[in-house]
Amino acid sequence: MIHQTIRHDPATVLIRAILSLARGDAELEEHRGTCWASATFTGMRHVMRLRFNGDQAVQTAQWLARMLPEHEFAFSGHLVADIAITDTHRRNEGMPIMTLVIEALTVEAD
Repeated sequence: MIHQTIRHDPATVLIRAILSLARGDAELEEHRGTCWASATFTGMRHVMRLRFNGDQAVQTAQWLARMLPEHEFAFSGHLVADIAITDTHRRNEGMPIMTLVIEALTVEAD
C-alpha cells in the first residue's frame, strides 16, 4: 500500500492557525493570496483582514498584534517566512471593534 502525504494549501493552513491563536474571538473578513517566487523559493503572499467585536475580542486583538510577528508557525510543507500587522483600526463608541490587517509570506519547504 502506498501512503501519500496530503499537503493543504498554505492559505487555508495559515488562516486556521491565526484564527486558532485568536481563540474564537476573530472573524475573517477577507483573504487575498498571490503566488510568489524568487530565484530559489516559491510560495504565496497573503493579505487578510480580521475583525474583533466586543471588549474581550479587542483584548485578544491587541495581544495577537503584539505576539504574531514573533510567533513560530509549524506547517507541513510550508514555512512562514515573514508576517506582520500592517494596519489596525479601532472603534470605541458603541460596541468596541478592532480590525487587524495581516500580511504574510509563506514559502514551500521540503
